[in-house]
Amino acid sequence: MIRVVVFGCGVMGRKIARALLDKKSFKIAGAVDINPEIVGKDVGTLVDAPGLGVAVQTDAALKTLDADAVVLTTTSHLPDVAAQIGRCVEVGFDVVSTCEQLSYPWKRHPGVAAELDKLAKSRGVTVVGTGINPGFLMDTLPLILSAPCLRVDAVRVRRLQDSARRRIPFQTKIGTNLAPDEWRRKISDGSITGHVGLLESIYAIAAGLGWKLDEANESAPEPILAERETPSGLGSVRAGRAIGLRSTAVGRKGGRSVIELEFVAHAGLKDERDEISIEGDPPIRQVIAGGVPGDAGTVAVTVNTIPRAIEAPPGLKTMMDLAIPRWTP
Repeated sequence: MIRVVVFGCGVMGRKIARALLDKKSFKIAGAVDINPEIVGKDVGTLVDAPGLGVAVQTDAALKTLDADAVVLTTTSHLPDVAAQIGRCVEVGFDVVSTCEQLSYPWKRHPGVAAELDKLAKSRGVTVVGTGINPGFLMDTLPLILSAPCLRVDAVRVRRLQDSARRRIPFQTKIGTNLAPDEWRRKISDGSITGHVGLLESIYAIAAGLGWKLDEANESAPEPILAERETPSGLGSVRAGRAIGLRSTAVGRKGGRSVIELEFVAHAGLKDERDEISIEGDPPIRQVIAGGVPGDAGTVAVTVNTIPRAIEAPPGLKTMMDLAIPRWTP
């Protein structure tokens, strides 16, 4: 049985804790959060389960916990989470994090990545960032699907989601129910982040295929505006206000686009799907009708990556460095 500490007990951390409780392969050995309103509470009560006798503590308690791994779900940006990862590594825990920028940190934050890699190797533990996207659907899965190809010329991935079915923090960060001017201002000043991780997926695909890109660019996200009154988790959205966004990123090599990613999420989207196209010999096209539910997918990929991280050699890893993730009983 793998003993796991849940670091970050917000919406996603609680979903992961619930999933860990439902699997016989794991035991929750501790929980950490900075919110004084939940510190001291039993983890079971946070996830509508019987009491576990495991109280939420501050990260000062990490060194007192008897565990194998930490699942860290605090923030999307690596510079903001690096110190938290470092504290877990210092204690000797393997770390699996939903931090999007950790999924492939060597391009955007090479200095931080090098420091974490050195520290993890010195402590004999593994650190990896994952999730449904980035981490699996828009990078790892396309690489897996390239296995039957004799030649790969280009990779294109589209992810189309009804954001009204996602958790409230996700709907907030894509700007649901904001006026267009306010949406653009908040994206510009970082008050809302939009989708994070498209460039990390570009870099992961390129590295996995052995491609040296001439450039990789992410376009500024654009709001999708309601054409009519549209229900969402943040209330009914009037026509003309934002119901979500569209984000794109492109990697270029040899004068042409060889990796194209498109992420669309808005309330009321009808044709949900995940679509992967590989131009090559032979060409591959995979469509997941209905798409993979984002929250459930993130929870599952994260939990199912824990055993693969524990098995992996020490250091800062990406998903392509690990054994292929699979369902864990």
